[in-house]
Amino acid sequence: MDSLSQIVLGASVGYAVAGKRLGRVAIAAGAIAGTIPDLDNFLPNADAFEAWVGHRGVSHSFLFAALTGPFFGWLAWRWCRQNKPFTPAGEEDAIWAWIGLFTLSIGTHPLLDWFTIYGTQLLAPFSNTRFFVSGLGIIDPGYTLPLLIGTIAALVAPRATATRMLILAGLALSTVYLFYGLAQNKTVETMARNQLRAEGVVVADMQVYTTIFQPWLRRIVVDDPDGARVGFASPLQKGAIAWACFKRIDDPAIAPVLATREGKILAWFSDGMLWPSVAPQADGGKIVRITDRRYGVPGETVNGWWGLAARVDASNRVIGKVEHIQLPRDTSRVNELFAAGFGKPTEIFPQARNAADAAQSCASQRG
Repeated sequence: MDSLSQIVLGASVGYAVAGKRLGRVAIAAGAIAGTIPDLDNFLPNADAFEAWVGHRGVSHSFLFAALTGPFFGWLAWRWCRQNKPFTPAGEEDAIWAWIGLFTLSIGTHPLLDWFTIYGTQLLAPFSNTRFFVSGLGIIDPGYTLPLLIGTIAALVAPRATATRMLILAGLALSTVYLFYGLAQNKTVETMARNQLRAEGVVVADMQVYTTIFQPWLRRIVVDDPDGARVGFASPLQKGAIAWACFKRIDDPAIAPVLATREGKILAWFSDGMLWPSVAPQADGGKIVRITDRRYGVPGETVNGWWGLAARVDASNRVIGKVEHIQLPRDTSRVNELFAAGFGKPTEIFPQARNAADAAQSCASQRG
């Protein structure tokens, strides 16, 4: 999740836990605690693939919160005890408020990340499994705004009863919003399955992913017997889902690339949601590109924003370095993304008039 959301979540949790005892200090300390897990972004990495492994790793685990929360809480209490012994923050029994504040503010950080499709390693270092549910875009003002309002109120009037009510209401509303996002996923999945059934398509696998900035527009990735398709839909739309359709690629050059260190990391990071493309070269070799298809928008990046590229010789051996790639994203059409989220057909997110039109379009794309 974006840094602002983690800051105001940490601040809100910190105030809810220790605001009565610590006052405005609880907001600042909670905000700091809420950002601690993301300090792994500043660790040195050999390359982008190692960064995928390191980010949202141990610092985003339950164990990290359980161990570091009490330590940082004790450290903060100890500092207040030595420097401000006659304030509420420095009183002897304030240690429990400090420990609760840091443990819960750190611990809720990975819980929020759990609701994004990037995933987080909740059981590290004992397991590198990436846990995720697609409930929230990486940036979503609908989630952040209630927490931000409560945080500002706590900074202005930390001792007011209304402030505590705003903080608790913000935490409740933001939590409900997470599950509202999951409900939108289910609604769009049902829409897609019903439409594909009407088209006579047998679905081998379907995954629904969030987009950013709003809770409705969803990216749908489908594997079917003829290949794969990607669509975008909102529960608010009236037209059928229009699909971008692709033939499945079966090329012997792909397997050796996936067998590399970089290929294994990408497969792990993306939860196996990969899309390969192969470009023959004049010397008999090939350029293999594999992208993470959990992300992307219509156009050149419909099958992924990032991934890897490797050169394979005529004997299907990987030669040279496997490169991390990030495809350029057109950010000039954010307004169209909003329009599609609210169910309005746009050029970048077209909607078919009915399921028959969608089926005919898909058949023509595959040739």
